[in-house]
Amino acid sequence: MATWALGVDLGGTNVRAAEVNHLGQLGFTHSEPVDYDPARGSFDQLTAVVRRVLRHRSDPPIGIGLGVTGPVDPATGTIANPYTLPASYQGPVVAVLQDRLALPVLLENDANVAVLAEAHFGAGQGKEAVACITVGTGIGVGVWVRGHLHSGSVNTHPEAGHAQVDPNGPECYCGARGCLEALASATAVLESGIAAGVIDSTGSARDVHLAARNNTVAEHIVANARRALAIGARNLVAMHALDTVVLAGNALGDTEKLLSIVQDHVDTYRFGPPGGVMITASQLGGNAGTIGAAGLVFTS
Repeated sequence: MATWALGVDLGGTNVRAAEVNHLGQLGFTHSEPVDYDPARGSFDQLTAVVRRVLRHRSDPPIGIGLGVTGPVDPATGTIANPYTLPASYQGPVVAVLQDRLALPVLLENDANVAVLAEAHFGAGQGKEAVACITVGTGIGVGVWVRGHLHSGSVNTHPEAGHAQVDPNGPECYCGARGCLEALASATAVLESGIAAGVIDSTGSARDVHLAARNNTVAEHIVANARRALAIGARNLVAMHALDTVVLAGNALGDTEKLLSIVQDHVDTYRFGPPGGVMITASQLGGNAGTIGAAGLVFTS
């Protein structure tokens, strides 16, 4: 009898797959950069990454859970995200993997699986209403309230990363100006840093955050990103009556400084729960996506 599930975390930068048990404990894990080669076959890289994990066990998993940067459609098992994923990752991923691997496959937005993992095994344990803001290539938001993931109509995922926090801010592919992702994602920080001459085109968002220690232009870029995240977190608390907000992802910069800024801003909200709202960093770090994706299988 299978005792494990395979979780996949697919973002705009990396694809990671891991062996996970029902306690949220990791076994063999493999990660590699997303292949943007236009000649790559449909879901070929993803299939190869999954097979690499499968080879490390003699027994098959219960199933495979996919946490993917959206837009995705869990009902049809389809990825439709030309904004942060290459052409080889578009289409009916569930049907393709089930056909190739002969295993059950479940699909969900990556922010949803992250909050699922944090609520069950991480920073949100014992809490009633948790949001997880994942900051990476883009910005995703998952909301978990009393055992249920918040979703929209026809299984669509609310894209709170595209909530407008500055109407005069930069344009975003979502159609708005100054949405959270356009100001605070790694992509936004990187592009602002290059445009301002803080770094060149070979640099990264991390380089902008490091430069902010002694460069006033970089400091301004980072401060704008932190302010956007603080506003976004406060809005989430007001909309969902949260008791916990988890900040996750590989593009937070100085995490302690960011947590302090977000906490101070959220604390200005007068209608929070008794004891206030906890702003905290992810306890699961880069493993939240794979653990939460596997959790889809265990809870289905």
